Amino acid sequence: MIWKLMLGLWLSFLAFAPALSDTLEEARKPVDKLNDTLIAVMKGAKQLGYQGRYKKLEPVVKEAFEFEAVSQIALGSHWKKLDKAQKTAFLQKFIDLSIATYAAQFNDYAGESFKFDSSQELSNGRQLLRYQLVAPKAKPVKFEYIVSEFNGRWEIINVIVDGISDLALKKAQYTSVIDREGFDSLLNKLSQKIADYATSGGGTPG
Repeated sequence: MIWKLMLGLWLSFLAFAPALSDTLEEARKPVDKLNDTLIAVMKGAKQLGYQGRYKKLEPVVKEAFEFEAVSQIALGSHWKKLDKAQKTAFLQKFIDLSIATYAAQFNDYAGESFKFDSSQELSNGRQLLRYQLVAPKAKPVKFEYIVSEFNGRWEIINVIVDGISDLALKKAQYTSVIDREGFDSLLNKLSQKIADYATSGGGTPG
């Protein structure tokens, strides 16, 4: 009797397995495309220069992330207090900063590659996707992506690097600035950060 029960459970799992596999495959698409593009810009970093890397990353980053959802989380309760124009201004600045950060930081290549590690289903149907950025003679860097489905498309809502949540850091920083100095000050600081990245990242192609 027990073996019949176990067989039934096993067959049920096999019937469900293709759906799990399809979900994971779809959930990975934005992350894999982003990671592949990051490696590509790293390989051509010197030839592209900062502006070239930015242009190559721009459409991919915009497609990979659900920036409006991320913006709401990053600003916490402040988001609801903003008018439409302020929300639009922050969203555009936030997108620009995200692209600029990638363009400035992924500016060299030493044999790196992204390797998929594992996945975990989270609440609300979200997926946690674990990757490692590996390079010869270097300690792997752990990248964890939280992705969620929006209108039939999977998009990234958070990136966790070696256990540090990018979204949690931004929320702490951004809400603190608004509390102390106001919303306009936050926009000015983000603009300055973007300008700094353009300067330190190499503003013209090499």
